[in-house]
Amino acid sequence: MPTEPLVLLANADQWLTESLESVLTQGGYRVMATAKRQQVLELARRFLPDGLLLDLGLDQRATDNLALCRALRADLDISRAMPIILTTSGPALRAQQLEALRAGAWELRGDPLDMEELVLRLGVYVQGKLELDRIGAEGLVDRASGLYNDTGMTRRAAELAAFTARQGMPLACAVFQPADGVLTTGAADRLAIAFGRAGRISDAVCRTGPTEFAVFAPATDETGAEGLVQRITDTVSRSAAVKLRAGISASPATAKRPSGGRTSTNLPQPPPTSTTELLDRARNALH
Repeated sequence: MPTEPLVLLANADQWLTESLESVLTQGGYRVMATAKRQQVLELARRFLPDGLLLDLGLDQRATDNLALCRALRADLDISRAMPIILTTSGPALRAQQLEALRAGAWELRGDPLDMEELVLRLGVYVQGKLELDRIGAEGLVDRASGLYNDTGMTRRAAELAAFTARQGMPLACAVFQPADGVLTTGAADRLAIAFGRAGRISDAVCRTGPTEFAVFAPATDETGAEGLVQRITDTVSRSAAVKLRAGISASPATAKRPSGGRTSTNLPQPPPTSTTELLDRARNALH
């Protein structure tokens, strides 16, 4: 995690942008600025800022000047913990503030703009977002669904690989993505919950992206993995009404290490299957 939080400034007023950039830089932030509406989503997706100061003037040609804020909140690649502070010329009326909150903004600030207060408020919001990022990175489970996250998947898959190698069992991996493209945040979370219900207790069911899921299944060969895919896609289709595409890979069974006798203690233990390779092969097989 960078030492200095990144703030995206989206404002067509060059003087105000330069003033805010100067104050934010002095306050310990890295700053990225744009005056183009069409760049805001692209920059937010690419650089994942820790905070966003968005001027409503960028949406002034739209019939809904909160459309960009709503689009940012609906984008699954952008953290919902990222604070969005909206600014507007003139006073921020109560009705406007309520609409801004409904659109997903943390607050709406009008003229006259108190820069010192704005930066202090932003600092509180950003620290909360960074703490949530830290907790999420250190945890093993995706909060929305209860499935393993990337960290949890790495640990659990390694455990399964070691176990199956010792027992001479095959290990399969299946990767799933929606067949029909991007889902809304709510639909993606419902899909994740459906995956959790579809998995077996023995399997490691993981959420590897907003709408990507991986399943590591012990004692399952390639034929068994095909059956697993069919079972999960059918279950998810019924419960979440989402059609899936899937890719699979599997490591074959090996000779089980003998458990008794003196000579068995000198036999080399089979190395664990590379779970990274299994995951990559399953992703490459997506169809």
